Amino acid sequence: MFDVLVKLKFYFKENKWQYLGSFIALAISNIFAVIIPFIIGRFIDAIVTGEMNAAVLRTYSLQFAGVVIITYGLDFLWGYGLFAGAYKLQKEMRSKLMRHFLRMRAPYFEKFRTGDLMARGTQDIRALADTAGYGMLVLMSATGFTATLVIMMGLTVHWGLTFAAVIPMLPMAYVIKVKGAQVDEAYEIAQKSFSSVNDDVLEMIDGMRVIRAYIKEADFIDKFKEQTSGLLKKNNKVSEIAAIFAPTVKAFEGLSIMIALSYGAILVAQGTLSLGDIVAFQMYLGMMIWPIISVSELVLILRQGTASMRRVDEIRYATDELNFKGTIEAEQVDDFEFDEFTFRYSSSETINLDKIRLDLKKGKTLGIVGKTGSGKTTLIRQLLNQFPLGSGTFNMGSSAYSEYNDPSLRRLIGYVPQDHVLFSRSVRDNIAFGKKEATDEDILVSIRMASFEEDLKNMNRGLDTMIGEKGVSISGGQKQRISIARALIKDPDILILDDSLSAVDAKTEQTIIHNIQQVRAGKTTIISTHRLSAVKEADEIIVLDNGTIVERGTHDELIDKRGWYYDQFTKQEIKEITENEPLSSPDPYERRDDY
Repeated sequence: MFDVLVKLKFYFKENKWQYLGSFIALAISNIFAVIIPFIIGRFIDAIVTGEMNAAVLRTYSLQFAGVVIITYGLDFLWGYGLFAGAYKLQKEMRSKLMRHFLRMRAPYFEKFRTGDLMARGTQDIRALADTAGYGMLVLMSATGFTATLVIMMGLTVHWGLTFAAVIPMLPMAYVIKVKGAQVDEAYEIAQKSFSSVNDDVLEMIDGMRVIRAYIKEADFIDKFKEQTSGLLKKNNKVSEIAAIFAPTVKAFEGLSIMIALSYGAILVAQGTLSLGDIVAFQMYLGMMIWPIISVSELVLILRQGTASMRRVDEIRYATDELNFKGTIEAEQVDDFEFDEFTFRYSSSETINLDKIRLDLKKGKTLGIVGKTGSGKTTLIRQLLNQFPLGSGTFNMGSSAYSEYNDPSLRRLIGYVPQDHVLFSRSVRDNIAFGKKEATDEDILVSIRMASFEEDLKNMNRGLDTMIGEKGVSISGGQKQRISIARALIKDPDILILDDSLSAVDAKTEQTIIHNIQQVRAGKTTIISTHRLSAVKEADEIIVLDNGTIVERGTHDELIDKRGWYYDQFTKQEIKEITENEPLSSPDPYERRDDY
């Protein structure tokens, strides 16, 4: 049950003075709090014995007021310290998780779904914060304050009466232990269900257009109702188990009060205790009610915190199983060499790249073509270090690619992926994302290179136009060109376009390719595409099929070979001509002069 506190030891150690100060203030506050019943008891005795007068009344009143004021100030200090610490823990844990997410690559995100990561990074971390804040308060109250009360009851009233009143409360520890384990299990099941609901909601939002297009709204509503009903049942199960704690505590507490009153009456009758002592003792028992009841809350908080800690640790310490230990700083792109390079995804039953042999000279343009699933993107991912390196040789310059420092490599690369990731910000912000402190002039230059000028003119607010989450308010072609502009503004040593021109027309494509060739002369460019016209001017073109290079050469050389490239290029040319030609067949209703 206390595992979560052990796991959070690093945080308590980092903030030891804050927590130490809070605990000292809480301890002193507890001492002053238990003085109040003692003062009241003496006050009642003074009335009963006839010793009460103006001086005695003033003395007890000042003592009472002083204790209340001091207790108020101390309560503020420990309350602020504990709960401010809880918010600070949330901040630090989420910051650590975010840093971890940003370091992870594709294999990590294949293990965990987005909704699950969000649930663990929000609700589970909030449960940990509750442990570090309210949980520590309850722990101190359930232990320190209770111990202070017991000692005060024994010293100022009667030790025998104190033990008689406290002993009936001990058996409830067993009940709390058993039910606490059940809470732990039920809470973790509920959290997993919450993660699953999160995942499906995110998928529904992302796929809203498809859902509406296929008229599946009702199906998704029914599915969501079913999931939320299941989540409700699981959370109700947690509440059902947790609900047993308070009645259990109150039952044992009632037994304790009954014993205290009965035994106390006997002691008063024997003259061992005064009426003021009994009143003070009952006040002590009343003050013990909250700490004892809070034991149930403490068990619930610690159990939930333990379950949440396991879930957070699972994603915090999970890795992408990629271990790039390169130390060479890559200052510029050099020649690339693949020799007998072979790669297979961990989830794949077949080889995805098979004995690739390729030399890409610095400053040249490489075209990568092939049918869907041929391995184009897989080959590009080797340059991005997104997956473990395969076997064989993969060098840049005179050193193995794995020997280079990964961040230094990524600083040299401008990458435009197939799935264009845009942020819910302005056009300016999305493009400037590629270059720190980019000026509007830099942005406009990259926009011209990406052939986005005319589109920008038609936008109401120009560069300040908000494009919506994931670019929902713009077309596919506009998304691609903004992504290309974002990569070009970086002016990278190596530019990688991974099927990044599929949504633009042939004329716009040729404009972009021409601009890239003009501006990036002497820099390395890799273009992966299905539209072969995009790689006509490449220095070398490779054709992939099932992870193997089956053709290679320049555009003219591949045309002369009359292989797959020739067939595909011919089909695409005929299709483009057919689509662009005006209908030339005679109108059957047109008047003919020769009739």
